[in-house]
Amino acid sequence: MRVEEVWRLLAQSMNAMADHVANGKGYGLTPVAFDDLPDAPKVGTIMCVNNSLTNTWGAVIAGGTLPATIYTVLAFYNGTNWTVIGK
Repeated sequence: MRVEEVWRLLAQSMNAMADHVANGKGYGLTPVAFDDLPDAPKVGTIMCVNNSLTNTWGAVIAGGTLPATIYTVLAFYNGTNWTVIGK
């Protein structure tokens, strides 16, 4: 197969993937427990936490199983802490 043909097929594949993503209706994140979050995440990582003790926007997340209310929240890693960015 010629190099030009390989590049053409690659470009077609990338275009098809872009169309697929553009037609999506949302992205689903599998909720995880706070203790199961990555040990060394990259800044900007987003995860869904299913045992947060707070659901206040911008609050630092702590997980647990206390008899308090437990929330499922969208979490953002800011380089130091996981914070709530959605509930």
